[in-house]
Amino acid sequence: AMIYRKISGKEIIPPNLELYHVENYLYMLTGELPSFTHVKALEAYMILTMEHGMNASTFTSRVVSSTESDMVSAVTGAIGAMKGPLHGGAPTGVIDMLNEIKEKENAERWIRRKLEKKEYLMGFGHRVYKTRDPRAEVLSTICQRIGQDDAWLNLAGYVEKMAILLLNEYKPGRKLYTNVEFYAAAVMKALNMSPDLFTPTFTVSRMVGWAAHVIEQSLDNTIFRPEAKYIGNRPVENKIV
Repeated sequence: AMIYRKISGKEIIPPNLELYHVENYLYMLTGELPSFTHVKALEAYMILTMEHGMNASTFTSRVVSSTESDMVSAVTGAIGAMKGPLHGGAPTGVIDMLNEIKEKENAERWIRRKLEKKEYLMGFGHRVYKTRDPRAEVLSTICQRIGQDDAWLNLAGYVEKMAILLLNEYKPGRKLYTNVEFYAAAVMKALNMSPDLFTPTFTVSRMVGWAAHVIEQSLDNTIFRPEAKYIGNRPVENKIV
């Protein structure tokens, strides 16, 4: 939050020691006390994304840790992996989708047009989950509970239901459900957060998981040294006739 304000040419806001972690993060970004709705939405997102198994960035942190390097180096390596668009990149496609839909009344027509053109629907489908992403399941419930006070979260919940209904109609058997990026975009937009902060905010939450993995690695360490299989051409042996 301090770095973001500095590069934005704004005065740095010191932390308020009376606030909790997520409240403080939002306060240090904006200088204003955040609403209860926004704190609870971002808090839920951060809890749900702080750990997710042996993903690319977590694996990177453990590889660095396995060399008996320090925590800072392990986390720095993880951040390098996190910033890649295939891992922790900003879910801007979902933002663009919701911006174009704008109103609930436009949702069905917009989604049908997208699917009839056989275009990808951002925020749906996952390489691991063939059911609804459990993180999206929890975040959806929380957003529905608190989203009545926020027009954007309310719209996102409606679009999700309509999209799943139409995906089952147009692509039966494909098992395409909401992933966590859909609700990440919804929460970030509701917070009026700059796209530049999407991946850093994801990183703020994932710090917990990385640190836990690095500590676990150090307790029973073996250096990571995977084998590689050579598949290129082999030299022709010189033979004496």
